[in-house]
Amino acid sequence: PRRADFLHSILHAIGAVEAEGYAALKELGASPLKRVLTCGGGASNDAWMQMRQRMLGVPTARAEWTDAAVGVALLAARGTDN
Repeated sequence: PRRADFLHSILHAIGAVEAEGYAALKELGASPLKRVLTCGGGASNDAWMQMRQRMLGVPTARAEWTDAAVGVALLAARGTDN
């Protein structure tokens, strides 16, 4: 297979796992997914963003800060709020 086909297959598999994860969270009582903000290297890949949007069935957008470390820091800060 061509390299592009191989990479497309990998991204498709990642998207499928992501969709299954969100479905499992919903079954456990999490609120329904409304949108997905992307950071890190995937935020610069338009094809990946479109693929995820199709697979997840919700809008995807780039986060205000696309450096993955910023997202982790924000989640950590939120986790310390009581």
